[in-house]
Amino acid sequence: MRTLMWPALLAGTFVSGMACAQTATPPAAAQLAGPPEAPTTRHERSPDLPRPILHVLPPPGDAFTPPPQTGPLARVGEALADRGIYLRQIIVDEFAGNSSGGQGRGSSNSLATAFGGDLDLERLVGIPGAAIHLTMNKSIGTSLAADHTLNGVSFQTRFKSVHNLRLAALVWDQDLFDGVVNISGGRVSALTYFNASNIYCNFQNNSVCFNPAVLPIQDKALSFFPYGTWGGRVKIAPSKRFYVQLGAFEANPALIPSHGFDFSTKTATGVQEAMEIGFQSASPKAEHAYHIRIGGYRNTSDVPDPFLNTHGLPRLSAKGTPLIHKGQSAWYVMGDVVLARMGADRKRNITLFGGSIGTTASYVTYTNQTLAGFVWTGPFASRPEDTLGLVASYIRLGSSQVRFLEASRAAAGGTDPVHHAEGVIELNYGFKLLRGIRLNPNIQYIVDPDNNLKPSATHQSKNILAFGLRLSIEVGPVLGFPVWQ
Repeated sequence: MRTLMWPALLAGTFVSGMACAQTATPPAAAQLAGPPEAPTTRHERSPDLPRPILHVLPPPGDAFTPPPQTGPLARVGEALADRGIYLRQIIVDEFAGNSSGGQGRGSSNSLATAFGGDLDLERLVGIPGAAIHLTMNKSIGTSLAADHTLNGVSFQTRFKSVHNLRLAALVWDQDLFDGVVNISGGRVSALTYFNASNIYCNFQNNSVCFNPAVLPIQDKALSFFPYGTWGGRVKIAPSKRFYVQLGAFEANPALIPSHGFDFSTKTATGVQEAMEIGFQSASPKAEHAYHIRIGGYRNTSDVPDPFLNTHGLPRLSAKGTPLIHKGQSAWYVMGDVVLARMGADRKRNITLFGGSIGTTASYVTYTNQTLAGFVWTGPFASRPEDTLGLVASYIRLGSSQVRFLEASRAAAGGTDPVHHAEGVIELNYGFKLLRGIRLNPNIQYIVDPDNNLKPSATHQSKNILAFGLRLSIEVGPVLGFPVWQ
C-alpha cells in the first residue's frame, strides 16, 4: 500500500488557515425541516454518529444535546463563535487498489481538503437569520478507476481530475419567518441541497458519496461539489414533518477546470432546475426516525448522443457530428429509517436507507440507479461511535451508450459482449480514533463493470475486487472549535 499523502498537507493547512469541521447530524436526522426541539446555541454540535465527511453548507440543527467543546484552541473558537465567526476544515485521504478485474490492476491515492468559514450575520452585524458560507477546495492524487480499472464509477469520491485550489461555494443563507422559509444562493452546486443526506458519505465509492448521483454526476445533469455556479434554492418547511424546496442553477461545465472565480455566464449551456418534497419524523430521537425524499430535476443543456450522428447513423462508421438532444431530466425517491436502537443510548442504532433514481432518456450514460444499505452506529457497546456499513447499487447503462461501446469494441477487433448493467457493493467499518479523526477500511466489489473510460477495450471487464482505506480529519473537533448549526 502506498503511503498516505495527508501528513504533509496537514502541516501546511494547519499553518495557512486554522479551520473547523463540518456540521454533523445523525443519519436519520439530517436536514430537519424545523428548528431544534430544545434551545441550543448556534455553535453547539450533536454527538450523534455517523458523522458526515463533507458538507458545503451545514444542515439545520438537531435535537440532541451537544458535547462540551474540548481542545487546545477551544477558548479561541468560543470567542470567535460568540462574535458569529466559525472556521472549518476537513482533510480526507482515500486509498484504493484492486486485486482483480477491470481493464488492469493497480493502486491509487487521492486527497482533498475543504476549508472555509461561516459568518452568523445576526451576531456579527445584526441581520436576523442571515449567514454567509465560504468553502475552498483543493484536490490532488490519482484514481484507481481512471488510471487502472477504467470503469465509470470511482472507488475514491475525493478524486478530482482538476487539481487546483478553487472556490467551491460562496453563499448567502437567509432564514425567514422563524426558519419556516430558507433562501440560499450564490456560487454553489445543486447537489449541495438536493437528495442530500449525512448517511451517504459513510461510504467511499462514488455511487453513493456525496449523493446517490450516478446519473447527475456522470451526465452533468446537476452540478456537484466543488463545481459551484450561480444558483440557489428556496425551502419551505411549514412543520417539522414536511418541506418542499425548489432550485435553479447555471449549467456551465466549461468552468470545471477554472479556479471558481470566473463569475461570468458567457459559457453557460443552460439551466438546471430541481424540486424536492420531503417527509420525516418530527424528532431524530423518535424510535423509528425516518426521512423520505421525492424529487426531480431537469437540465436544459444540449446533450450529444454517444452513438448516432445527425442523420441517425452510427458515428463510428458513418462519421459526422453527434445527434443533439434537447436537455435531460430524471426523478428520484430516497429514504432512510432507524430500524432499531440499542438500549438507552439513542446514538447507537441501525439505519436502513435506499431508493432509486431514473430517467427515460436513452441517450445518457446511465439511466437508472437503485440502491439499498444500512449503517450500524455503535455495533459494540465498548465503541459507541464506530460504524459498520454496507451498500449495494444496481446501475443500468443507457441504450445509446451500450451501442457505442459495442461499436467501439467491434472497431478495435473485440468480440466480447458489453454489459448493460453493473452492481457496485461496499462493506466498510469506521473506527473513531480520536475526536474528529476517523479511519474507514473498506472492501468494494463491482459486478459486470463497464469500460466507459476505455470504449475501445477489446475484452470485457471482469468483476473488480478492490480494497480501500479512508482517513478523515475534521480539524475543528481536534482543535476544539465550535461548529456552525
